[in-house]
Amino acid sequence: MRKTFDAELQELNYEMINMSAAAEDAIDVVTESLSSSDDAAAKAAIEMTRSMDQMERDIENRCLRLLLQQQPVARDLRTISAALKMVTDLQRIGDQCANIAEISLLLQQQKQDRTLLDIRTMSQKASVMVKRSIFAYVNRDDEAARAVIALDDEIDELFRTIKGELVELIVENREAADQAIDLIIIAKYLERIADHAVNIAQWAIFCVTGALVG
Repeated sequence: MRKTFDAELQELNYEMINMSAAAEDAIDVVTESLSSSDDAAAKAAIEMTRSMDQMERDIENRCLRLLLQQQPVARDLRTISAALKMVTDLQRIGDQCANIAEISLLLQQQKQDRTLLDIRTMSQKASVMVKRSIFAYVNRDDEAARAVIALDDEIDELFRTIKGELVELIVENREAADQAIDLIIIAKYLERIADHAVNIAQWAIFCVTGALVG
């Protein structure tokens, strides 16, 4: 019985890794869409996030089966309950990517050609945070999880920089206001993606220590 339970837990890990990879890919593709005149990347990102809906349902179903059919010990119970929380954050990351992609399509229609380097950097850092947070969960590595949480300060600083630059642009060129506001919204979505990665990292720490960090 325990062997079957351990195999199910391993499958849960695989599913979490796959959903994390889907989230990372969506972030990468949507970032590409911001610097491309082709709307294919933005549309691809939207399709990728739709596949995450089924991943979320599959993981939730597996977690519920483990809870209902088995009698998990405290550590296993933390693993399963954390996965149920983390999958919601991963799904919301997908939603944020879809939102960015939608704005990217609008910017392309407006022939927007100003993409800040900081936005790409912010996107790359957010993607790294998502990857490392799931790594921390799968490997029960609370130090790796704490490193993810520390990275959030860099994301916050980038957001402040981007917002400041775009506000300055609006002051200098009123005609660029709509596009600048769209870019601020994109940066805010990226900040939220990083926040979700922090949530995942905090649940990874919970798996190891049994304590919730804030």
